[in-house]
Amino acid sequence: MTVEEITDPYEKILQNMREYPNDIPIVDGNVSEAFRAYIKLLFTPKEVEVAQYLTVKPQSINRIAKKIGKSKEEIKEILEEMTNSGIIQDIGGYSYFLAMAYLLNMGFKNSKTFERLGKKGAELYHQFFVEEKFYKRYESSDAGTPITRIVPINTSIDHKSVISNAEEIHGILDMCKGPIVVTDCPCRKRTETLGVSECKDKFPISESCFQVGLFGKYFLRRGEGREISRVEAHDLVNELSRKGLVFTVANTTSPNHQVICCCCACCCAFLRGMTRFEDKNENCTAKSNYIAKINRHLCTGCALCAKRCPFKAITIKKEKAKVNPKKCYGCGVCTVACAPEAIKLHRIERSHIYSDVNKLFEKVYQENRRNN
Repeated sequence: MTVEEITDPYEKILQNMREYPNDIPIVDGNVSEAFRAYIKLLFTPKEVEVAQYLTVKPQSINRIAKKIGKSKEEIKEILEEMTNSGIIQDIGGYSYFLAMAYLLNMGFKNSKTFERLGKKGAELYHQFFVEEKFYKRYESSDAGTPITRIVPINTSIDHKSVISNAEEIHGILDMCKGPIVVTDCPCRKRTETLGVSECKDKFPISESCFQVGLFGKYFLRRGEGREISRVEAHDLVNELSRKGLVFTVANTTSPNHQVICCCCACCCAFLRGMTRFEDKNENCTAKSNYIAKINRHLCTGCALCAKRCPFKAITIKKEKAKVNPKKCYGCGVCTVACAPEAIKLHRIERSHIYSDVNKLFEKVYQENRRNN
């Protein structure tokens, strides 16, 4: 059955969302019932009458109004209400589109969307994302192309190694387009809502997720988040790195990032694919092009690096730290708290980074549909 033949507007939304490179949660060839219920929490019957005509590609108000057969002014009012509620996305108020992956996170960092989802939304998310294992397709393609990559902080990198601005968090902050807006971390807010957070009172929820460029502008227009200067952003990154959070961005070298995530091993939608779930996804995020190495002469065997490592890549052998290079993701969390500076990241080319997000998602789209 084609989208045009479907009469249920909610079903039309789900089918239109299937054009996302990551697809949507599917169980035994059918749309996940938990995800279907999640979408019904987000869109009211009035909103869905308009939203069913949106696609994953931006469309102008004129085109949408023509499809529906209503005036441009009437349609714009409904589209703006939905955008303000965080359930669809716009580009400057001129074009609008469905954003499946975006909806999984917006409900837990946008106060208006959270009012719709609440605890029920978090429970449904846990069902389709964790229990039904949609996390695998959210994190990487079927062939293992990661959607995101880890970026270390420059102080964790050995001074002899090549440091690329596109592969280090402070460099990314310097290159990214403004504004820089801080919001809640959606992953930690979900686990906190469910009462299963492992890092409560250890890692912050508020102001620990960076929205930049177009996303930054989006949040400011909708009265969400707080804009900070680049200097404040650099200071906040330093603070979060000391706490032990891992930085991830889209797996591209392009400076046009939209989100900079500050991830923990227990809540993160990406890292948990390797750190928590029984069915591991080694491609949950791309490893950085750095790897931790120990200076045994400086190492005191305090084991702090082993305790901080999110990927359990470090052990203590004969009172000295030892890194398992296969497990190391090159995040640099181990190095930040090492007083004698006995552990540093060293450059090693091991991960392919795409030049821009279009090439990345085209690759993911093709790999996810080879067996369709």
